[in-house]
Amino acid sequence: MPVSYGGLPATRRIRPRSRTRIRPTLEVAIGLLYVAVALPVAWAHGDRNEHLVQLDAEVEAAPESVPHLLERAAAHRRLGDYEASLADLDQARAVSPGNHRVDYLSGLTHLRRGDLEEAEAALRRYLDAVPTSASGHTALAETLTAQGRHLDAAREYSLAIAAQPTPIPDHFLARAKALRAAGKPHLDVAVAGLDEGMSAMGPLVTLQRLAVQIELDRGNHAGAIDRIDAVLAKAPRKETWLVTKGTILASIGREREAADAFRLAKAAVNSLPTRIRSSTAMLALRETIANHLNKDMPP
Repeated sequence: MPVSYGGLPATRRIRPRSRTRIRPTLEVAIGLLYVAVALPVAWAHGDRNEHLVQLDAEVEAAPESVPHLLERAAAHRRLGDYEASLADLDQARAVSPGNHRVDYLSGLTHLRRGDLEEAEAALRRYLDAVPTSASGHTALAETLTAQGRHLDAAREYSLAIAAQPTPIPDHFLARAKALRAAGKPHLDVAVAGLDEGMSAMGPLVTLQRLAVQIELDRGNHAGAIDRIDAVLAKAPRKETWLVTKGTILASIGREREAADAFRLAKAAVNSLPTRIRSSTAMLALRETIANHLNKDMPP
């Protein structure tokens, strides 16, 4: 069943308010279960120049070719040359005023540049014309997130999910994170949305990881442990989940069960091949296990 948000219809549009710009932030999340690192696509210097030279030649040969202008605008955006990207888009708009793709790419460029009001306006124009565009709703959700409008972003992710023929885990993750950022009153809905995703795609570990974290946010330790047990029943690698389970059990005073979980985690780590057991991540995990087992826990 689709998730609703505070009784408001998912299709309700929130119009732009004040002009907001992105403030550079660095968010580092270190956990036993999950470390997500987003890496932009890197272009080699020579490849980049060769690509742009080719696009320049194509635009020069056909200055009114909208596909060539849009391709070069996208290339400039990926390289961080936002002024050049917008110039190409302005030229494409002059040639083809009704081309909705121009609004979409303009929204992406303004978003990357940090002009959130312009990004939102362009993306809303695009979605007014193409309301079933999953990529359009996702881009608008990213814009709203950058403004701190997390519930509005969650609605857009929900629309992206509805518009996407094949469910995409990242959409469900992003929606849950937006609801989580909106505050404690929305944690129940965040978990329900993750369960909706797992109902559609199966018990994906990435969705279950976030569900465990949100269960802990809302103080549902039993629910978090139940989710971990469900993963442990099928997971080929259990050591990290066992450490997380032991940590939760210890935090709520269930020391004997915690000790059992840490002992199982230790055995799981020791059963790994040497090259894996000696990795940085596993060494840190072994230290965590040892620290817990060396505490005054029941034998």
